[in-house]
This record gives sequence, structure tokens and C-alpha cells, in this order.
Amino acid sequence: MAGSQTKEKENLKLPQGADQQRVYKGREIITAKYKASLLENKLTSIALSRLSMEGDTPVATLYPSEIKKLLGRQSDTNIYKKLISTAKTMTGHQMVIEDDKGNFEVLAMITNARYENGVFTVTFNKVIAPYIINIKGNYTSYSLANVLRFKCDYSFRIYELIKSEAWHLKKGDMEDYYVKEYGLSELKCMIGVVNMDEAKVKRAKQNGASWDKIVEIANEKSFNEWGDFRRRVLDRAKKELKEQCDVKFDYDPVAAGRGGKIVAVKFIISWNNPGEKVIEAISAKKKQVEETNNQYENMTLQKLSKQMEDLVGHNGLSESDIRAFLKEALHDENEVIRAIKLADSQTTPLSNYTGWIISCIRDHYEEPQMVISGSKEKGERVVKAREIIGEKTDDERNEMSAAYWRKAMKKRSEKYIEFEEYLQNIGVSIDMFTDGNEDYECGNKFMEWIKNGKVDPF
Repeated sequence: MAGSQTKEKENLKLPQGADQQRVYKGREIITAKYKASLLENKLTSIALSRLSMEGDTPVATLYPSEIKKLLGRQSDTNIYKKLISTAKTMTGHQMVIEDDKGNFEVLAMITNARYENGVFTVTFNKVIAPYIINIKGNYTSYSLANVLRFKCDYSFRIYELIKSEAWHLKKGDMEDYYVKEYGLSELKCMIGVVNMDEAKVKRAKQNGASWDKIVEIANEKSFNEWGDFRRRVLDRAKKELKEQCDVKFDYDPVAAGRGGKIVAVKFIISWNNPGEKVIEAISAKKKQVEETNNQYENMTLQKLSKQMEDLVGHNGLSESDIRAFLKEALHDENEVIRAIKLADSQTTPLSNYTGWIISCIRDHYEEPQMVISGSKEKGERVVKAREIIGEKTDDERNEMSAAYWRKAMKKRSEKYIEFEEYLQNIGVSIDMFTDGNEDYECGNKFMEWIKNGKVDPF
């Protein structure tokens, strides 16, 4: 068994024109210590699958429309703001890279991330180019579709660490396993429980401080108690990997000293079969990734799609009206259809039908509990338009929940502030909550909390 063997991994060279549906990272990056949110890790992985070289610097170009599609957030009307905010934090993160000899370097993985003129550009530090493109040493690769499905912050990094050791396993042998031990403090620094961006943390590491010392002096850190770390980090990651990944793990704590303090974690790594439904979902996500790789969506609409074209003439709407709606909705056709449907459901006449729809998209008006159509339609195109809208009502409840959540966030209602405090009391920031759930899931959980006074955030 691999659990009782040690092997030397041969040097592997990443082939030119590597599969764009996969992410490739050198071992130095996999085991690096840094803090990043789930959204930042996902965006970085998408960027790593799209790398090109500008001189000696790796650069990736992404578009908000494809990011929304890949992240499953087609209804997210705040993607611009999130990209601008995330660009700032991605650029500021420091990481510690070590080699097998104990030599280390503290640097920024991403030197520039910006959203400008409808394009999100990520520029990686040229120092790490050998570890992310045309890799000549040991590397780990994984399906982009796998990591885009994660909902828990720490599952992402733990998956990378576990996946990097899977080469020890016999291919296809579901009984084989491999044991990998990480010091608890080092593990916390690897997965972002400790903020490596702190100036004193950076100085301490440059002065040769141990990982135990780093964790001790850091101000920004979470899960100081082993029980919290086990429950909120390891157990959640274990569950999520088992449910949807190609590898899984169990773990054993390693205690030392008379008090039995936990000082390390042994991971028991093995192959996993998450089941047909999950495999189908991953396949669907892979297809989505492939589609966005084949053709980036332009932020400027060149030609109306068939379903948008069929809406021209609906209650007097012109082609320029439809284009204006699309621009306001960030080219989200479902959002345009939802807004038109809501306009049609108003029980009193609208003095400015077009203006009302634009306001509906911009401010994301909520769907009424009961929809009563008051529109008068004539002609085949109008009938066709109503058919199109009717076909889009299967996800109506999800849209209502998403709209309810977005409105609560925007207004920062008293209940919303109380909910934010509730999350903080159980160790979950509002950013972790929103990154780990789709908007409609946030709305459903928010309403469940209002009703019951408690809710499982993930």
C-alpha cells in the first residue's frame, strides 16, 4: 500500500499548450503560505488556466460575463464592484514560498489585478513564472471545474494539498491510501487561517521564526482552539471533498507533551468516487469551462440573440430598448426577461414602461407574491415574447430569494445587521457567507434565520 511506502516523484515537464480546462501549479505554489478568500482562489485558478507571457511576465485576461458563468452567478448584478474590490485584495496578498532545502522567499503572487474597460487583467509576479507556466519541476494539476464548485473557504486549499499527494496512490485502486503529516501551525498558514499579510508576521518569517511562533504573534488568525479548527475547517473540507471530488481524506490529530496539545494533523488520502449525480454536475461545469475557453464573451453586444430579438415589439419595445436593458443587466438575458415579466405583472399602468424596466434591473425590484398580468398584447411577435418569458419561470422562487437578499444587503436593514452579527458570533464573516453561497441560497438562509433564529451558513 502507498500508506506504507515512500516514493520519489520524477520530474515532470508541463507540455506546451497545456489543457485549458486544468490548473497547473508547481509544488512551491501548492505548499506556499498565504491568505486568500474563496472568490480570490477561484479567480486565481481561472486566471492560471488562461496564462500567456508578456515578455517574462505571466498575464491572464478575463471578462466579467465569463466569470459570472464559470462561478454560477449569472444573476449577480454586482460583479463589477466585486471584481474591483477583489482586485485590490488580490494584489496586496503576500505569500511565503519555500524549497526542499528550507530556503524561502516572501513575495506577492499577483503584482497587479485590475478591472478596466470591461476586462479583468491579472498580472503574476515574474519570479513565480517557473512555478505556473512551462513547469520543469514537480507540479500538481487539477480540473478547474472541480474547484469552481467549492463553497467552503478552506476546502479549496486543503484540496490542493491533498491532490498534490495523490501521485502516491495507485491509479484506480480505491483501497489504496497515503498518509501525509503537516504541523498544525504550518497547515494553518498554508490554508489562510493566519493572515500572512501582517507586517510583523512578514518580518518574523524573514528573521527565521518558526511556524509556531508565526501563529503565536499573528493578530489576524482564526480557530485558535483545536475543536473549532477541527469542526469548522477539517470536518467541512472532509465532507465537501468526499461529496464532490476525485480525492478524499480522513485525518488523525497528533498530540505531544503531558497536556496532550495537538501539534500536527495526519491526513489519510485516498481516491474517491463522489457518485453519478456529482460526476454529471462536474461534467456540465467542464463543458461550461470549455465553452468559455473556446470563445470569450464580448462585453459589447454585437448582435441580439434570437430570444432578445423576439422581444422587439413587445409592448412597443424597440431594439435600442432591448440593448439598453442588456447593458444595465451586464448582458444577463435572464435578468432582462425577469424585469419585463415583472413590468407586465403590475396592476396599475406604468407611465414610463421602458424607464421602469431599467430601474427594475438597476435596483432589482422584488417579485410580487402573486403575479397578475395586465398587459395587452397583439401580433405574433408579442405572443412569442410572452412564451419566452413564460419558459423562464421555473426558477422564479430562486429569483425572488436572490432579489430579497440583494435588497436586504443594499438597504442594510435592522434584520440584516442582526444576521451579520449572528454570523460573526459563529465565526463566519459576511464575505465568507456570500462567497460560499449563491444569492438565492443567501436569501433562503436569511429567511430561515429570521424564522428560526438559527441557520447552517453552509
